[in-house]
Amino acid sequence: MFGRLAESNTMAQILYGLSLRHGWGIPPDPTLALTYLSKAASDSAAVESAALSSGLKKGGAAKGELVLAIYELANSFRHGWGVEKDPVAARSYYETAANLGDTDAMNEVARCYEEGFGGKKDKGFYPYG
Repeated sequence: MFGRLAESNTMAQILYGLSLRHGWGIPPDPTLALTYLSKAASDSAAVESAALSSGLKKGGAAKGELVLAIYELANSFRHGWGVEKDPVAARSYYETAANLGDTDAMNEVARCYEEGFGGKKDKGFYPYG
C-alpha cells in the first residue's frame, strides 16, 4: 500500500522506505529504501521552502516529514543500510535533524561527539540541553 502512495505522499515515502530497508511485509531492498527516504526529504524540503517563502515563520505542514526523513537518512549512513557506511555524512544528517528540533537526532549528535563518530571527539559538547 505505501508503495502506491509513495509516488505523491512524503509520509508514505518514509514509511515505504523504512519497510524496504527492514523488510517489513515486503522483501528488503535497502538501496531502494534510500531512494524513497531521499525523495521524502527532497519533496518535504520543497514544501517547507515554499512555506517559508510565503511568509510562514515556522515553516509549513511538511516539517515533521522533513525532519524524520533526514534522521532516517542519517541512520542509513550510520549503519550502511543501502549505502556504504559514512560516519561523516551520518553525523551531518543527525546535526541537521537536531537543528530542526528532532530530539532523537539531538541524542545521536551528542553520542557522535562523545564517541568521536564522524568527526572530532568532544565529551563536553551538547548544545541542545
